[in-house]
Amino acid sequence: MDITESAGPEGSEASVDVAVVGAGMAGLSAAVEAAGAGARVVLLDARASLGGRARTHHRDGYALNEGPHALYVDGAAAAFLRELGCEPRGGVPDAGAGIGVDGPVEGAFPVSARSLLRTPLLRGDRLSMARLFMRLPKMRPADFADRSVDAVVADLLGDGRAARLAHALFRLSTYGNDPAVTSADAGIAQLQMTLRNGVRYVDGGWQRMVDDLATVARDRGVEIRTGEKVTGVEQDRDGRGAGGHVVRTSTGGVRARRVVVTGSATLVAEVLGARAPVVHSWAADARPSEVASLDVGFAGGWHGRRPFALGIDAPTYLSLHAPVADLAPMGHSLVHVMRYLPNGETHDRVHDREACEALLDRVHPGWRDDADHVSFSPRLVAATDQPRADRGGLGGRPGVAVPGVDGVFVAGDWVGDVGVLVDASVASGRAAGLAAAS
Repeated sequence: MDITESAGPEGSEASVDVAVVGAGMAGLSAAVEAAGAGARVVLLDARASLGGRARTHHRDGYALNEGPHALYVDGAAAAFLRELGCEPRGGVPDAGAGIGVDGPVEGAFPVSARSLLRTPLLRGDRLSMARLFMRLPKMRPADFADRSVDAVVADLLGDGRAARLAHALFRLSTYGNDPAVTSADAGIAQLQMTLRNGVRYVDGGWQRMVDDLATVARDRGVEIRTGEKVTGVEQDRDGRGAGGHVVRTSTGGVRARRVVVTGSATLVAEVLGARAPVVHSWAADARPSEVASLDVGFAGGWHGRRPFALGIDAPTYLSLHAPVADLAPMGHSLVHVMRYLPNGETHDRVHDREACEALLDRVHPGWRDDADHVSFSPRLVAATDQPRADRGGLGGRPGVAVPGVDGVFVAGDWVGDVGVLVDASVASGRAAGLAAAS
């Protein structure tokens, strides 16, 4: 392999055991684990603030995540934070008080045997869904790793009302809308976690989790540098300091024995350049999940309206996030509405916003007169890649070690065989950090 070599960063003698590129949830987790294993660690991020897609923005008194975020109580991210003694506080949404919307039909969202029997959403197709609900806790997700969501839903439920609801549940649990390609194993595992202990909306937004991880990292001796864009990772032919690699940055560089690069496969490929052609292949093959998000704040509260609504005929979602979690001023409410964008669809921000507003109109007619904050994000990345049936699902995703490049590791929501979304980021970050520190 043609590997770029470097004599080291000019004017810099800084050297560490592990350099971590990217201070999102994957990078922070990698830095915490590497430092906990005794390594000298530097964490580099191009932005002025930490967190990546887990950052929280404050507008009009509301704490806004980059789209509606939910932390799975039984997921890898919550487990890591719990292990560190900083599991976030927050509230658990009540999906049982919500509704499903299927064209002109709307009814109680089925989360129990009673709602399953009564909701008009499943009229004429209750038995197949009831069987699935009973079977779901006993399913082995790995048994469905090489089958698409479309194939599994058709096999288990046919093509009626129950099948449409199942597709909506898969979208809800994975934030993805690519059922012909996405493997079913991840969605089944997510739904099983939902049935056990559900999700939590985090007080103060996901920035709280970012800040907690950063505190632990600093306590373990990690040097955190923000505003320092990494432009490349090269082999250190000089061999001074820690040896191994030179991490080039906008302000100089760092020598590191080992390197963890986090983020999407595309960003990782840009950093590693010609050293890692396999990463470029991963990036070219990625199928990201994207969403459009409408965030609406209400100074007068939500007035007992439905706290949750899931589109069944349309790929939409609505949930009351505050006051479930502390994300709004006292007495205010914050509602997130989202459209799961189909993979490969031509983006139309007007259409996507209208779809979000249509669901909000259904739940709260006249909301425009009551809102004191409205913001729309037409295109947010929910996941940089989805587990695919043709690659063996979760188990077919890349591992943390970069083939052919010793001492370089990757982490992100597309890496490793554990979970999706932030759970995949944290799990792969931990694995990469430990590998780099060894």
